[in-house]
Amino acid sequence: MAGVIRRLEWSESAEELYALYQAERDLRQRQRLQALWLVRQGRTETEAAHETGIGRRTLARWLSWYRRGGLPEVLRRVPGHGAPGSEGRLTQEQQKELYDRSAAGEFRSTPQMRDWVETQWGVSYRVSGMVSVRERLKIRPKVPRPQAAKADPARQEGWKRGG
Repeated sequence: MAGVIRRLEWSESAEELYALYQAERDLRQRQRLQALWLVRQGRTETEAAHETGIGRRTLARWLSWYRRGGLPEVLRRVPGHGAPGSEGRLTQEQQKELYDRSAAGEFRSTPQMRDWVETQWGVSYRVSGMVSVRERLKIRPKVPRPQAAKADPARQEGWKRGG
């Protein structure tokens, strides 16, 4: 029967879960604690999920985490976009050097930056991966526009001022 909770060894009482739920300020953690508290009270997965505003499969996943590691396992999980990703391929020193060289105007484009990283450190990225690195480091590969050889900066300034 859908929504029926399989055997679950609870470490906390319903009162303890309710107290944790009431004290929690983070909304995502609070929602998880509420769902666990409702299940601990004897509600089915379907009822608890509906009352909490989540999907039944989401609650089933949270309960499997609880079976695996208890309440700390459920609360340590970071949902979706906020999840810590894998370690970067570049070290902190390499990232700093890449940033400094970009700030000095050494790179005009992301592919050029990617090729330099591969040549310099042997770390291979796709262009989309290098775009992610660039965004994470807040690198903006902008360089001044080229100037003609015959350009006279003094005359240009005078022209800008209406002279």
